[in-house]
Amino acid sequence: MGHPQLPSRIKTDNSTAAGIANDTVKQRRSKAINMRYYWIRDRVRQGQFIVHWKRGANNDADHFSKHHAPAHHRRMRSRYLYEGPPSQLDSV
Repeated sequence: MGHPQLPSRIKTDNSTAAGIANDTVKQRRSKAINMRYYWIRDRVRQGQFIVHWKRGANNDADHFSKHHAPAHHRRMRSRYLYEGPPSQLDSV
């Protein structure tokens, strides 16, 4: 439709995956790697994505792939859920 769109930012805690996507890591031998790395590398070259690495402790998406105690989920609830202002129906 002709509307320019900024590249989408992707944060990963896998430094090798980020290196493959950004062409900063080269394969030593011809190995079969997952095709998604080639797809994302192609999209980075086209300017559709920006892939950058960040430690796993700072990666919010990492939370959902780990097993945590119920107390931890309650502490982190406000970070991942927006409950919004109370509505009139909440008081009924």
